[in-house]
Amino acid sequence: MVNNEKVRLMTRLAIYENKNGQEDMEVANYFRSDFIRHEVLKTIVAVTFGSLILLAMVVAYKLDFLLDNALDLNYLLLGKWILAVYLTLLVVFVAITWIGYRIYYQRSHQRLNRYYRMLTKVRKIEEKEDRQNDMIEEWGE
Repeated sequence: MVNNEKVRLMTRLAIYENKNGQEDMEVANYFRSDFIRHEVLKTIVAVTFGSLILLAMVVAYKLDFLLDNALDLNYLLLGKWILAVYLTLLVVFVAITWIGYRIYYQRSHQRLNRYYRMLTKVRKIEEKEDRQNDMIEEWGE
């Protein structure tokens, strides 16, 4: 006899495993602070490389101006301005990353908890079916 509730639960479990299961299992291997710290460090590296590429593009674009005015430029002010832009970008992106991955971690654990609750229900249904089959075998002898 087919248990419709068990089929429904197993279908939902399979959908979850194919959709979010693998990612959520990987996230579950980390403590929240470690997971967020890892993502923030990746963001810092990405913003640094992105800023260096952007700076190189601006220098290449303004190279004529920079070469013509090389002796007249205030390099200290220019350096402070570049550093301020970099730090502003860094703070904004790190804040967005910290908030976003904190929410992502929380939702991932909520989905994983629902998954484990459904697994527990399936196990209980299977245990009940096993007991019923054992009783049928005992009485059938």
